[in-house]
Amino acid sequence: MGTKENLKKHISEIFSTLQLTIPFEVYCFGDDTMPKWAKQIQFSHEYLVCCPYNAERQRLQTFMGKPIFESENYLFWFEGNRIQAMEQIETENPNFVTDVSEESKQKVDYLKSETRLPAWLDNYIFKSLGAEYAPDFQRFDFNLDLTSDETLKYLGTYFPRSYAESFCIFDNIFQNKIYHQIVSQKNSFNILSVGCGTGGDLIGLLTVIEKYCSAESSVNIWAIDGNEEAVAILKKIIGEFRAKTDKKIKLNVDVYTFASISDYDLSQHTEKYDFILSFKMICEIIAAGKGANDSSYYDFVMKFLPLLSDHGLCVLLDVTTKTEHATFNPILMNRQVNQALRELKNYRTLLPLSCNLYEGQCMIDCFCQKVFTVTHYRHSSDKSKVAYRVITTKLLCDIIGKPILEIQYEIQSNNEGKCLHSNKYKPILDSYNLIS
Repeated sequence: MGTKENLKKHISEIFSTLQLTIPFEVYCFGDDTMPKWAKQIQFSHEYLVCCPYNAERQRLQTFMGKPIFESENYLFWFEGNRIQAMEQIETENPNFVTDVSEESKQKVDYLKSETRLPAWLDNYIFKSLGAEYAPDFQRFDFNLDLTSDETLKYLGTYFPRSYAESFCIFDNIFQNKIYHQIVSQKNSFNILSVGCGTGGDLIGLLTVIEKYCSAESSVNIWAIDGNEEAVAILKKIIGEFRAKTDKKIKLNVDVYTFASISDYDLSQHTEKYDFILSFKMICEIIAAGKGANDSSYYDFVMKFLPLLSDHGLCVLLDVTTKTEHATFNPILMNRQVNQALRELKNYRTLLPLSCNLYEGQCMIDCFCQKVFTVTHYRHSSDKSKVAYRVITTKLLCDIIGKPILEIQYEIQSNNEGKCLHSNKYKPILDSYNLIS
């Protein structure tokens, strides 16, 4: 099913959830003939969605988490990737590097970083499971001892954020033409989630696999977490997802509390994994260790990376805060991942692209982050700030990772948002966006 058809299905689910019975249309920039009333509209994204004007505009806007515009008795909004014309790029960057190939220039764009929960998932976690939206950074800094009520608050607040982060990251990677060719030939996937919690990262990845891969494929999941309440919810959500897909999904759960990464026994993991995930778990080990486990990012990479398949991806993601006894998590992550990859010669960073280029020589304590936005039943445009690295085998990285030497990379850091190793060039590429 094409991207436009997927979008139509998504809009239909939204209208059904809101009990809107009015028709709608989806137009693709550059491919479709626009209706007369939309001829003067300047597209900002790939798709324009429109419907007849109705009194539910504000409700629709709140639910969508984005502006809804009005023109000649029609409501419309934009979906898909942002369009940024080269004229605009050159205006904003007068010293634009002109010797970069035309093909590279056309790929200039920012990583898609906003989404919303699918309608079925939104309804299930908030209405069926009773999730609540209640942010509390200090309470949810450590999650192994959450009560049942607190777990539901975590589910309603942080599960959607993890879903959005995972979905946007993997949706970007799966759109890479070469990588898509590789995964489209696979009929089974192995996934390992370390510190799975309620499974926002897993459902984000599963949604992308559902979007891009064969309906006949099977997915085998190994999930590790020490919170039994969270694991019980994960099983329910995976069960609900399983009922909505033709894919065969098998879930294996290991209820295990990490005292440290290095103590974990890998003897039960005889498989090679296509995806290894760790979302916002290592920060808890670091905080609990009070200095004893401040090498946990290094330990994680050294222990789990050898479990990757030849074309596997490891996503290591964490919050951008700091503990009382250590520096900021992004600084620890970058410093320790770089050190581990200098020792593991067969693995490379895929994203950020700036790390792909410079990790072997980088000794800078870089603070980098990405902001993701998710809309759901309880909140419109809820934001999360995270740091992450996508690591893969040198084999796969050489095939699909094509960073450009003559470009400065934006990393949204406290170094004025620029990778310092490329500071003699003008910033025109988002280092988190994988060029296809």
